[in-house]
Amino acid sequence: MSVVIVRDAASMIISVGEEITKVLGWLPDEFVGHPSTDFVHPEDQPTAVAAWFEMIDRPGEMCTWQGRYRTSDGAWKWVECVNVSMLEDPVNPVVRTTMRHVAVDQVNVAEELRTRKQLLSRLSDAMPIGMFQIDADKNATFTNDRLHTILGHSASATIDAQFSNIDEDDRIHLESALNAVLANEAIDDVELRFSRTSGERPLEERVCVLSMRPLTDEKGDVTGAVGCVSDITAQVLLRRQLEVRANTDELTSCLSRARILEVLSEELERQKETPGGTAVIFIDLCGFKTVNDEFGHATGDQFLKVAGNRLRFAIRQYDRVGRFGGDEFLVVCPRVETAPMSLDIAKRITASLTQPVHGTSNVVELRASVGVAWSSAIIDADTLVAQADHAMYASKRSGSSTVVLFSDTDRIP
Repeated sequence: MSVVIVRDAASMIISVGEEITKVLGWLPDEFVGHPSTDFVHPEDQPTAVAAWFEMIDRPGEMCTWQGRYRTSDGAWKWVECVNVSMLEDPVNPVVRTTMRHVAVDQVNVAEELRTRKQLLSRLSDAMPIGMFQIDADKNATFTNDRLHTILGHSASATIDAQFSNIDEDDRIHLESALNAVLANEAIDDVELRFSRTSGERPLEERVCVLSMRPLTDEKGDVTGAVGCVSDITAQVLLRRQLEVRANTDELTSCLSRARILEVLSEELERQKETPGGTAVIFIDLCGFKTVNDEFGHATGDQFLKVAGNRLRFAIRQYDRVGRFGGDEFLVVCPRVETAPMSLDIAKRITASLTQPVHGTSNVVELRASVGVAWSSAIIDADTLVAQADHAMYASKRSGSSTVVLFSDTDRIP
């Protein structure tokens, strides 16, 4: 049993056959004058609306939709509607629909598919990660709510538009990953950065990890891909903070002992391929223990902070300074052509360092013993630091705060 329903461009029912009483139990007059969505099950309305617009875009073609219609006794019955758009007819622009009951086996299949689709949709929205699906042309066929929240971007038709706020430097990595997954390759842990706004808050950077898997048909041809996006911004910030703490002395903001030695090793390794040499300046602050004893540890800490600041502002743009321990500092100076030039650099740094420190209630004279070692030959970091340390002790023994340059004739105990 089937019935013909005629609707206008707004989906309003304008006529219906008497067979509607046998199909759904309604009298024709009870059906006419209502939009068809008044009778469609709420869960099936999205697919009904989608089918309606698809049918409008294909005038003259038959488009089929299955779903549940409300019967006159309040129950729900599965029907199949074959729609044909005649809206381009200048005389009688209507949509003609033939409705019939759906066989039980067809209902079970449709219901099973609907249930599975709903389950996957609800499950994906409950996941703490963003999820999406694309076809072979990179059109977005599915995106979940979490993806929109992570990216700060509403649902878009294509994956390029969905990821439009990606950092320009990372766009090439996204394109490479998409091309690779559509070439049937698995993609894991591609780190991408996005700029996101949230309400009235300013632009913020989000760091995400992208993974994707290809989708194939029964022949093994790639038809699209599924992907997930995880927001790792908090982890990246924590990682950066830990790196800063590991590489920076908290009190003076100079590099840590471990990091300044790494910098020296890197420069000496690089020196094999570049002309010139590398200098190390070893600085020991004089009288630091006396400052602590007379004025307290707070003044001593201020003493070290001032020394660190002065050193960081006195060095050249490619020099690096680290706190070697206690009241000792180490300056690494690459691109120094000769040993006398390294001595001149050390004297200039020392001159800016050894100025009085004005505290809240006292003035402390800042003095230092300074040793310099320079080499253009292949040498390891420990040896060059030992040479600078040896020269620093020669400066300390002189008692005049002069800068001492290590000589190859010097012997290190």
